[in-house]
Amino acid sequence: MDYAELIKKKNNYSILLIAGTIVIGLLIIGLVVYPLYNSAASATKEANQKSTELTDLKNKKNVLDGLKDKETELQKSAALVSSALPEGKDVGSLFIQVNALATQNNGEVHSIMGSGPANASTQTVATGFNGIQKYTYSVPVAFNNYISLKSFIQNSKSALRLLNIDDISISATDTGSLDVNLDITTYARN
Repeated sequence: MDYAELIKKKNNYSILLIAGTIVIGLLIIGLVVYPLYNSAASATKEANQKSTELTDLKNKKNVLDGLKDKETELQKSAALVSSALPEGKDVGSLFIQVNALATQNNGEVHSIMGSGPANASTQTVATGFNGIQKYTYSVPVAFNNYISLKSFIQNSKSALRLLNIDDISISATDTGSLDVNLDITTYARN
């Protein structure tokens, strides 16, 4: 064997060794690295999705916490309003208050008719309170003049008892006084 053939064999061997290394490298890349890359990419995508879901859940939790705080505030307000309402047995004091308001404003209460405790039914009013009864009354009152009626209505806004004037009908008499019929609603605890 001559020297040229020996170099040719060594070159062929080197070429085969390099080609084998490249093939083995490609196999490693194809069988190991590429699946690991895909696995890492899908794990990153899943982690991003979970991070987004976690952010959404945190936002929802913050909203719920805010609503819980509002619920607590509303419960405190409900307790305060409920404690401010008279008990059903005290509804009669409404008559005293209406009569006093009328008298202070040159008016005279003729009578009070309405749904007393025996006729009233327990209702849940717009505020959502249970155990609060709604009472409605028709109250005929005579006033000397319009200014007295106006003063009565203004003073009823700051009355001690919660009362709502739902309807007013006014008629003038021959003497110049006013006959007024008030439909009044009030609320009381059971």
